[in-house]
Amino acid sequence: MPRTVDKRALASTLENSSSTMHASNRERAACPLYTAIGVIEGRWKPMLFQRLAERPQGFGQLRRALPGVTPKVLREQLRQMLADGLVARRPLMPASAGVRYSITPYGRTLGPVFNALWRWGTSHLARRHAARGTLVWPPRAG
Repeated sequence: MPRTVDKRALASTLENSSSTMHASNRERAACPLYTAIGVIEGRWKPMLFQRLAERPQGFGQLRRALPGVTPKVLREQLRQMLADGLVARRPLMPASAGVRYSITPYGRTLGPVFNALWRWGTSHLARRHAARGTLVWPPRAG
C-alpha cells in the first residue's frame, strides 16, 4: 500500500532542519523527481523489479538470478523495496521453507516508469556519440 505523505509534517521537518541541512538539500528532499529516483536507484533494484515482475521468488532464487550481487546488498535492496511498499515478503510454511518476495500492486505502478526509462536508454545508447557520455559498466560476476 502506498505511503501517504503529510505535506505539512514534511515542510515542518524541512524547516526545522534548516540549521543542519543546506537549502539545496532541503529542496532536493522535497522534490518528487529526486524522490522517485531515490526509490528506484540501486545497482540491483531494476533487475530485482524485473525478476519479481515475472513471478514471486525466494531469496536464493533471486541470488542465483543475479550472480554478481552479494547476500548483504540483496538483503538491503529488498528491505528498501519493502519499506517503500514496492515488494511484499511472505513467509512460507513450514518456516524452514523460506520466504517469497513479490511485486505489490503499488510496485506494479513503476512498470510504465521502467518501460519509459528502457526506451529512453535504448535511444540514448543508439546515438552516434553515446560513448562519449555516461557509461554504465556491467556488474562483475561473482
